[in-house]
Amino acid sequence: MVAFSRVALALSAIATTTFAAPASLVDAVLETRGDYNFVLGEDHPLALARRNASLEKRQNYVQNYHTGGTVNFQHSGDKFSLNYNVNGQDFVVGIGWNPGSTAPITHSGSFGVTSGLGTLSVYGWSTNPLVEYYVIEDSKGFTQTGTNKGTFTTDGSTYTIWENLRSNEPSIQGTSTFQQYISIRNSPRASGTVTIANHFAAWKSHGMSLGTLNFQVIAVESWGGAGSASQLVTH
Repeated sequence: MVAFSRVALALSAIATTTFAAPASLVDAVLETRGDYNFVLGEDHPLALARRNASLEKRQNYVQNYHTGGTVNFQHSGDKFSLNYNVNGQDFVVGIGWNPGSTAPITHSGSFGVTSGLGTLSVYGWSTNPLVEYYVIEDSKGFTQTGTNKGTFTTDGSTYTIWENLRSNEPSIQGTSTFQQYISIRNSPRASGTVTIANHFAAWKSHGMSLGTLNFQVIAVESWGGAGSASQLVTH
């Protein structure tokens, strides 16, 4: 104990004589410190950059909405599968990212409808303005309504662009009125790469601008029918 006391006193003396600094210098240093000099908070620029980089490498959002019927939806990592049988009920299920981005999206697997209708799409939302958007890669029994805005070509196919107004319908901001922006692939496929930035640009050329991106997924949807799908999803 005596030895410990002598060491402590010696260290105290060194700290006093060697590391003491004028009060004005200490105050100046403290004044320039930010909120997160010692701990990176959630909204620190470096923390945000790290989080955004990780989102580009992995799925972090699961869409699992259904109002009834039978929807057997399973997901793990970058894969999902489902089979469904719904009659007059709605569901949208899939995996992706929140927030979405303009990065190309690659998906591969199967998609089949045995009765009724179904779609396989890149599906997402934006806010300010509130927009629900689809890039429909494959569909069965589905007829689009709204305003036909024309066509454009990307990823080996022509797509038809539609705009549709939804009034007092469910949305990510509650019951709202919002626009739907839709691209429908004219040569359907269950696997491929969607250059989503090309769709955003094509929509914008028709005055259909998105706001801040919310979630973005590869999704299967139906509101009446039966079918199945299995998909691997990557950026």
